[in-house]
Amino acid sequence: MRKVWSSLKFQAAALVVVGMGCSVGGVEWPAVRVEVAGDLEVVMPYRTDSCRAAGGLDLPDMPARAVRRPGDEWILLFAGNAPHFYVLVGPDFDRLRRDCSAPVLRSGDSPYPHTFDHQEWIISVYREGRILHALVHNEYHDPRAANCKPGVTDPSNPCWYNAITYAASRDGGRTFLQPPAPRHVVAAPPVPWDPTPPQPCRRASCPPPPYGYFGASNIVRGPDGAYYAMFMAIPDPARPAFRGTCLMRTATLSDPASWRAWDGTGFHLPMPAPYDEAGNPRPTGLPPCSFVAPETIGTLHESLTYNVYLGFYLLVGSGVFPVDGVPTCGVFFSLSRDLRTWSPPQLILPTKLPYPPCNPDGTPDGSLVYPSLIDHGDSTPNFEVTGQRPYLYLVRWNSGLDRDLIRIPLRFVVEGG
Repeated sequence: MRKVWSSLKFQAAALVVVGMGCSVGGVEWPAVRVEVAGDLEVVMPYRTDSCRAAGGLDLPDMPARAVRRPGDEWILLFAGNAPHFYVLVGPDFDRLRRDCSAPVLRSGDSPYPHTFDHQEWIISVYREGRILHALVHNEYHDPRAANCKPGVTDPSNPCWYNAITYAASRDGGRTFLQPPAPRHVVAAPPVPWDPTPPQPCRRASCPPPPYGYFGASNIVRGPDGAYYAMFMAIPDPARPAFRGTCLMRTATLSDPASWRAWDGTGFHLPMPAPYDEAGNPRPTGLPPCSFVAPETIGTLHESLTYNVYLGFYLLVGSGVFPVDGVPTCGVFFSLSRDLRTWSPPQLILPTKLPYPPCNPDGTPDGSLVYPSLIDHGDSTPNFEVTGQRPYLYLVRWNSGLDRDLIRIPLRFVVEGG
């Protein structure tokens, strides 16, 4: 589905952002100019293409991911939500259609935290041969604690415990299945869920703040041939402001327990479920993952590719970073050679975001969220490579549940190159 929102055409064409070259951590970072190189296109308009009529909720609620389907090499574009996760399918990026015949993943919606089978989003996909391996963003919203939202398991419940799990498809992406708990757990925080109200709150009705391991970037092959992904971590429920981006790797995508997080010196840290086989809480005693470049990238983690034009790994995400000394809300990018040392974030697109101080009217309406880069010209099955002219995919938050998946063509130019 290809549509143009013409009112943005002249605004977008005028946007040029220049990042100044600098040296950080002994690495010389190039000065990069980012240009919006064409019209905004609506990939999936919610009002006409959503599968909500097929039953349940359906809207783009994550960074878009693309993979080529084994066999016919059609494109599968993942940009869905829980509890019923649908995909877009088409022979190319200009002929994608939402497939409403059946969701590819149905959330387990278990009321028990130890199952790690709750509200689920397919957040990353990587094809090996005919198997599609997936990282799954798993949200537990406690429906049992009185200080949460009793009887409610969806994200309107403020009690939120997060982990990353595994699923796989062996039928070309039509269905994704998971191993039984806890063998499907990829990354869980070292402490189990605890609905106890936070200390500053003396009322029994106070919910605890969200914590856990959230989302995941694309999976990419690293310089050593292993598979890497980044994710956002709020590891300590007692310190909700202590958060950052973590990095994990594996040599075996089919083994969820094989992923190891960066611990500050190497990839030695397993992230098992903090429960015993009977489902009883059992803290692992392990430290949380170590944040990668915390003073530089903060919680940027949404989109990870290797950019052949720039010659660096390219990380894209939303946040608030200084631009000419002024805190600016928007979509930013950062560069790395080793996935651990990152350049100062540079602005791609200033935009409203659904949280303070980026929503001055107090609403999320009009925000552009969940950025990711996809290069339509990439010939790899997993679109893990970008070049000079990728597309920036975003979710445009219109109002309430009305959200459109959109894309904007970009052009990177190295100054003096």
